[in-house]
Amino acid sequence: MPHSMQYWILTIMLGTRILGVVVKSRLLACLFLTLHLITIQGFCSESLSVDILGEELTVERYPANGDQLVLFISTGMGEQERISSIAEGVAKRGIEFWQVNLVDNLFLPRARSTYREMDGSFIAGLISQAYEVTGKRVTVMVRAYASVPVLRGVRLWQQQQASVQADAQEYSSQDTYLNGVILISPELYIKIPDLGLDPVFASIASATNVPIMVFQSGSNGNRWQLGKVITELEKGGAEVYSKVFPGVTGIVYSEDNAPETMALISDLPREIERANKLLGLANTPITVAELKQKKTVAESKLDSTLRPFRGNPSPLPLQLSNAHGDKLSYTDYTGKVTLVNFWATWCRPCVEEIPSLNRLRKQMQGKPFQLISVDYAEDRETIEAFMKEVNVDFPVLLDTDGKVSAEWNVVVFPSTFVIAPDGKIVYGVKGGIHWDTEEVIEQIGNLLDETSG
Repeated sequence: MPHSMQYWILTIMLGTRILGVVVKSRLLACLFLTLHLITIQGFCSESLSVDILGEELTVERYPANGDQLVLFISTGMGEQERISSIAEGVAKRGIEFWQVNLVDNLFLPRARSTYREMDGSFIAGLISQAYEVTGKRVTVMVRAYASVPVLRGVRLWQQQQASVQADAQEYSSQDTYLNGVILISPELYIKIPDLGLDPVFASIASATNVPIMVFQSGSNGNRWQLGKVITELEKGGAEVYSKVFPGVTGIVYSEDNAPETMALISDLPREIERANKLLGLANTPITVAELKQKKTVAESKLDSTLRPFRGNPSPLPLQLSNAHGDKLSYTDYTGKVTLVNFWATWCRPCVEEIPSLNRLRKQMQGKPFQLISVDYAEDRETIEAFMKEVNVDFPVLLDTDGKVSAEWNVVVFPSTFVIAPDGKIVYGVKGGIHWDTEEVIEQIGNLLDETSG
């Protein structure tokens, strides 16, 4: 690009008066930039208002010239900066990108339960609006716990389309404008399961029959639930594709700065383009899959103290290397009280409970008590760097591929198992707690009394 053109574009972007005109909006600046769009890095977005069920929703729109559109339903939690970068990359590939934060638009609480309780009507409306405004085929993209209302919305959209075609006496499952759905590390269970138990999936998971691509973070806590998720989705007739990204904890989570994640951010627009083409090969029916059962969506709550363990009481052996490279083996848990704590450095509640775990271990010195921690899907370098900053007074075993955590049926982090002197798991805690409270100390003390009884 000529230097003179670069100068004028920069001048315009800064809002300098040119030919008596002051540029006051990024949209106008974008109009100037489109003169040399091919040579300019980055696409500009614009705000678009759409009316859904009497509510005016604001959409962040990244226009593109192609005939495809990605509708991203945002959770509004720690993802804005990265989604903007991904959206620009997708638009560069000729795919229009819409981002909508329903929670903020509707002034709802930012909580997982908010999304799990949505009936999908706004999502169905957004799919229709995206097509009406642009005339493009729509792929809906969503991450984590917002996957449940998106699938509900897709099913509702199917029902609405079937009704429209029936009224018009035209009924065809071919050439529908919904291309499919991209789920990023989806959480499709009704609530976080009790420790040691399998998740219970929302009924919509097995009542979905549209094409689905699952992008799974390889180091995410739900990585080893992927097989169960795919099986559940396929029950309704959905054509399901999947791709796992090793070393990635949260694809669009701003606190995941692992090299693998940062590399994926720049590559994800290409992955979305590929997924879009793949989804387009499958049929998107307007006849819905049967919704076989109704389940009440309960709020997903973490534990605040020790809870009676309801899973298999027999603990599995731990044969892993520690943070110093030493191989350790724990196979016999009898004769003492043992805490097995599963955690990760990127997990804020995990880090917050470390000081109280240190204090608990100190209080239990000289007693038949041991504390073992298992770090989930991180390498030794990460742990070593972390332990230089945070004092950890107990052994740290490395579950580098996450398979041991999966065998223990760990779904959330932290998760802690309390093993009695008879070698059976008696308590479990999903989530971080204060381990040196009077209540916890008393419960562990009662277990210790069994060793002297």
